[in-house]
Amino acid sequence: MNPTDNAALSATLSHVRIVMVNTTLPANIGSALRAMKTMGLSKLVLVAPKTYPHPDIDALAAGATDLIEQIEIVETLEQAIQDCHLVFGTSARSRTIPWPLLDARPAAQKSMQAVTQQNQEVAIVFGREDRGLTNEELALANYHVTIPVNTDYGVLNVAQAIQVICYEMRMAAMELAEVQPDQSATMQVIDGQSMHWDEPLVTHQDMDKFYPHLETMLAEIEFMDPNNKRLLPLRLRRLFGRIQLDKMEYHLLRGIFSRVQAMRHGTWTPSGKSTTDHEDQS
Repeated sequence: MNPTDNAALSATLSHVRIVMVNTTLPANIGSALRAMKTMGLSKLVLVAPKTYPHPDIDALAAGATDLIEQIEIVETLEQAIQDCHLVFGTSARSRTIPWPLLDARPAAQKSMQAVTQQNQEVAIVFGREDRGLTNEELALANYHVTIPVNTDYGVLNVAQAIQVICYEMRMAAMELAEVQPDQSATMQVIDGQSMHWDEPLVTHQDMDKFYPHLETMLAEIEFMDPNNKRLLPLRLRRLFGRIQLDKMEYHLLRGIFSRVQAMRHGTWTPSGKSTTDHEDQS
């Protein structure tokens, strides 16, 4: 591969961030950086790391110390993924309710298609060394991703898992580079089928405003008991995460929520002169 091709691959992979949540061992951070640089990824976000900074990070990074300066530190997972369009949560097993689940290879292929065709930002989220991601954290993901391993001994530490995912990302990026798709905006309608799309997709920061608005509206029309939500919020997150709303659809739905609320409160009139009928309620 010539330097130009390698630079192009790195530019594509720069849209993918690795997110490590509450990492305890500094060595895992250093090993993750080395794995990332080997495969051409450069963006690492640490969510409330237990030990940082630490000399073991520099020691294990082994030639990838330039990436240490680029590490982003945040306090919450929501902050780490707020500007992302597509989020994968790593999980060895299904939690609470079934969630769209992909193996590492199709997840990487889906990620690279999202980057090259729609210029999306992608996050792959890895959990704690001892217990992975919580149900609440996994619910923030559009998809769950798993690595097919030997069922008799399926043991990977977090740095090894990051190495596998980064490898698959690079392979998927190389495949797309060989057969370059149409650069026009496309939206995947169902697996394996795409069509031209006219609006950019919303980010997770947008959806952080969407879900509370939806739940408030459902509570006000007494469709959902706020004191006994059961699995309804999770199922709604799964539904809209699978759909991936675009900006127009997002504002359309929030406008509907606001209209329903205005009608519920008696503040809407057929003339449309409602004082509360706004598309976006933060």
